[in-house]
Parts: sequence; C-alpha cells; structure tokens
Amino acid sequence: MGCPFLKEGRARYCHAAPVRKLILDGPGAADGGKCASAAYRKCELVAQDAPEEKRCPHLEEVRVQYCGVSSITKLVPFSDSELSSCTSNSYRYCDTYLALARPHPSTPDGQLMFSPNHFWLDREENGMCHIGIDGFLAEVAGNIDGVTYATAHGTHCPAVAITVNGVEWPMSFPNPVMIQRVNSRLRSDPARVTADPYGAGWLFEGYEVPERTRAGLVSGKQAEAWQAEERVRLEREIHETHAPGCDGGAPVRGVAQLLPRQHVVCLFQHFFSKHGWTAEE
Repeated sequence: MGCPFLKEGRARYCHAAPVRKLILDGPGAADGGKCASAAYRKCELVAQDAPEEKRCPHLEEVRVQYCGVSSITKLVPFSDSELSSCTSNSYRYCDTYLALARPHPSTPDGQLMFSPNHFWLDREENGMCHIGIDGFLAEVAGNIDGVTYATAHGTHCPAVAITVNGVEWPMSFPNPVMIQRVNSRLRSDPARVTADPYGAGWLFEGYEVPERTRAGLVSGKQAEAWQAEERVRLEREIHETHAPGCDGGAPVRGVAQLLPRQHVVCLFQHFFSKHGWTAEE
C-alpha cells in the first residue's frame, strides 16, 4: 500500500543536457514545447548537420511519481520508485503525511514488535524497518532535552543517547539492523520523540538482517501483557524507592522530570538499559 497523496504522471527531459531536469507534463505543456517540433533545431545542444526530424532526438519521456501535496514537486521515475518510501507503508513516517493526515499522536500498531528495553520495531514486507522508543518510555521521560546518534549508517545495533532531566540515557536496540538513515530532525527538535513516539518521533530507518533483527522481540497480546507488567513494576518502584510514604496511585506522565538526578539514573538502569527479558517478565 502506498501513500494516499502519491500521484502519477509523465515527464520529459533532454538526455543531451549536462544535468537531467525532469519537467512534468500538464496543461499547456503536454505538447513538449519546441523539443517536440521542428523548432528543436535552434537548440545549441543539437548538431547543425543532424538529420531533420519531427521532434528532437534528445527528447525523452518517462512515467513519474510525485507527492501531490508537497510544496516542492520532486519527480521520481518509475524505475526508481522502489527506492521511495511513498510506495510502501513507510509513508506513515513522512512529515508531510503526518501533518496532513494524522493530526493527533499515534498509538502503537498491533504489528509492532518490542524489545525488553522499550524500543519498537515496525517491519515492512520488503524488509524495511523503522525503530523508535515506545509509549512507556515516552510517558516516563515526559520530555527529552536532546538526541545524539551513536550509529547512523551500516549494519549495527542502532544506538542513541537521549537526555532526560539533565541525565544522558545511552540506549541501543538489542539486534542488528542495516541502518540507512536516522531521523535528523530530532537533533533540533527532540520533543518530537515523546510527543509522537510511534510517528514523527521515529529514530532509525533501515533493513532487516534476516533471522537476527527480530530475534527475542514480542508483539500482540504478549506485548500488551508485558507493557501492563512494566507499569505495575514502575508504580511499585516509584512508591518503594523514589517516593516512600506517598499515598499511592499511578505515576504521572513525566515522572522522570520530578525526581533527583540519582533516581533518574536508577530508572534508566532498571527499565531501559537492559537487553534481555528477566524471569519476572
């Protein structure tokens, strides 16, 4: 399934020009201009002794795809369309789509898989993957002051350091991924991570390493049960360790912003630094 904003059309270009510039055909341009008439012979790119034809021999036409709502029209030839996120479910992580089609922060999809240290993984049929932090971590942090990528390209366990209440949390997805790019917008706008953890706050994009990337992850009902257990465990830790003597109740969103530095460090170590499932889980 592709993006609902994806459009198709035809474009032309001159393959004799030093730079290939695609021009979208449309009203007033469908005839190809002077390139499709005898006037092409006045072009400096045409040899003067070339045989006369009805249209320029350098004129090429191709089928293209483009975003129908983007302020800047970027034409992608069909031959390159497989490289575009617009033709797969990856369009869900496009800023343009998120701004126009999904005005509210996302909720976890039933197809997502989760790691024990609260990363999520979204895998497409073609092996493309997106990775981010889950809603549990986003609620605990409340807000993130900074995002620093430790890995940005290549086949690695995706690693990132996020700063919460002045404390740096170095985190890594437990399995290797062929990383293609990172969400660079988070460097200047880290608040996106917790404001929309399953959408605009995604961290890494890449391809699955067969039999390795999804190893040990959970999804569906198993993930729901684990998330519920984690909330109970967080409530118990807050009441017994970080706020003894309080009247109880569920921790508020952004509880990490209300704790002293040493307690923020403890939260990270107990919930977000581990790479394996404990017996309790």
